[in-house]
Amino acid sequence: MPFWTSSTHTVLKNMFKSQKTMTSLLILLVIFSAFSGCGGEKNEEYSGPIDIVLILSANSGTLEITKGNGNETIEQQSNPVSIEFDLSNTTSGSGDITGFTINPGDGSDLIYSNGSENGVFTHEYSVHGVFEAIITAMDSEDNERSVTEEIRIDYNQEHNNQNTANPDVVWVDYIGPSTDIPMWINVSSSVENPNDLDLPPFSSNDPVTVTITLYDGQDNKINETTETLEGGDEMIFESSIEMPITIDWRIEITLDSDENVNTATVFNIGYDHSGM
Repeated sequence: MPFWTSSTHTVLKNMFKSQKTMTSLLILLVIFSAFSGCGGEKNEEYSGPIDIVLILSANSGTLEITKGNGNETIEQQSNPVSIEFDLSNTTSGSGDITGFTINPGDGSDLIYSNGSENGVFTHEYSVHGVFEAIITAMDSEDNERSVTEEIRIDYNQEHNNQNTANPDVVWVDYIGPSTDIPMWINVSSSVENPNDLDLPPFSSNDPVTVTITLYDGQDNKINETTETLEGGDEMIFESSIEMPITIDWRIEITLDSDENVNTATVFNIGYDHSGM
């Protein structure tokens, strides 16, 4: 497991952003490794009787969300990330294990159990980000011990508008209280002018001028493209941003006429900084 704490990670990121020398970085890593602890207990030696044995089914995953017309989430095509916390082999040298608590770190309620349960818990992460899960065990002699585990939830959102002259504004949704910024955001959007039968007023095959605009979370225009699509034509917009400071980005698609189009937009967000 990583030997740096969340605060140390922030220092490292700031060093990268300020373009300090690699020598300084290596010195900093040596200093922090010398004082680091293990078991997620943040540099604190534990001398009590509780031995927490934690087995995670995974420590990362991808939250998958599908949306349709009106930005409505299609529940049948959306998948949270389910992670199992197995504490069943946790013991205490002073007494019986009487209970556990798990703070998943994603803003959801605390998970609590007493010692009569089997010590295996499942939590569904329905927001994305990097979260610090805090796991605590208690015994019959009122001893407590806590450890932390980092949980990384990436994000993939697909949005489709069909046969519309007023495409939805598509924004990044399901944002959690992350302890870290994304490593990247990838955006792709396609617009198709279907080759319809020319049967006014029910349908037409007229050209339409389409503008796709990408905004960041501070309303800055990041990228924009405009094309005129004849019947049967399609345009593709793609953008990739590294280490964005804001997460609540959005895509706006505007048309210069009432011609109906089909749109498909994908936001893909990754939080894995291990390659830095």
